[in-house]
Amino acid sequence: MKFDKKIKCAFLIPEDAWLSTIMTPAEIYSALDFFWRPAYNAEYSSFEISYFNLPNQKASNFSGLRLETSEIDDRQYDIIKIPALWRPDTTKILQSKSTLDWLVKQHAGGAILIGLITGQFYLAAAGLLDNNEATIHRAFKKSFEHHFPHINLRSQLTITESNSVICTSGTRSSIEVMMMIIERFCGKEAVQLCAKYYEFQESDWFEGQRMESNQSDLLVDAAIEKIRFQYNKELSLNYLAEILNVSPRNLSRRFQKSTGTTTMKYLQKQRLQIAKQLLSNSSLSIEQIAQQVGFSSASVFGRGFRSDYGKSPLQYRKYILSQS
Repeated sequence: MKFDKKIKCAFLIPEDAWLSTIMTPAEIYSALDFFWRPAYNAEYSSFEISYFNLPNQKASNFSGLRLETSEIDDRQYDIIKIPALWRPDTTKILQSKSTLDWLVKQHAGGAILIGLITGQFYLAAAGLLDNNEATIHRAFKKSFEHHFPHINLRSQLTITESNSVICTSGTRSSIEVMMMIIERFCGKEAVQLCAKYYEFQESDWFEGQRMESNQSDLLVDAAIEKIRFQYNKELSLNYLAEILNVSPRNLSRRFQKSTGTTTMKYLQKQRLQIAKQLLSNSSLSIEQIAQQVGFSSASVFGRGFRSDYGKSPLQYRKYILSQS
């Protein structure tokens, strides 16, 4: 059954916007109908995109190419994206009261707000990042910290999400968030086909960094790093606790509190995500993939894969090949 409900996405375009952070997601969102299949059975079918300039501003961009925009309207949107700015002027941003109020109202109405690379200066100015995590391009880290010292800036992360407000720190992470939005609204099969057509690599972020630490806990961050780099080893909670010099109980409690999952479930997600990439992009056998990503047997791998993705590894590989 195909649904016709559109995902209402608005780009809020200040002066000196970085055009690629507008047009790349806009074109891919617009192309979603090309990948759509009635069997997806998702709530939404495609994107309806609007482009807004700020009051008393031209929606100019650094490249000088013209982009048609309109004034902000009163409709409620599902997604608001603020593209990267080449030269964020914090004084000017803080004076944009009507725009900042509109962002707050949209967020209160249920919109997901996304600041790309430096667009989060507007989110911070609107108070939407107060006491929440954020990240930003490293070149603007000091300026952001100076103007918004109360925000928990975690510049070591490429993506943060707190209370339906998402920040990215660079081009690659902005693409990852774009794909995550498609998956969140339209389902895994839609995003897999989209990624394959545009030759985007599926990122660990979909299954891994989505469970990233929600609080600044260096112990948990260290455990996550160990899991990501040693996912194919025989890891256990006791082993991780030993190398991190804490008790298993302490590590388990803090990991669960910070990520919302257990260390072993996190490890399994990492292994399955990498296995999914190998099924799509390699000729390795199911047994070889199971061994390479750290599963004790192909049958254990198969059960875990089917539980998470609804298909056996072989069925998933055949499906991906059929879409080529």
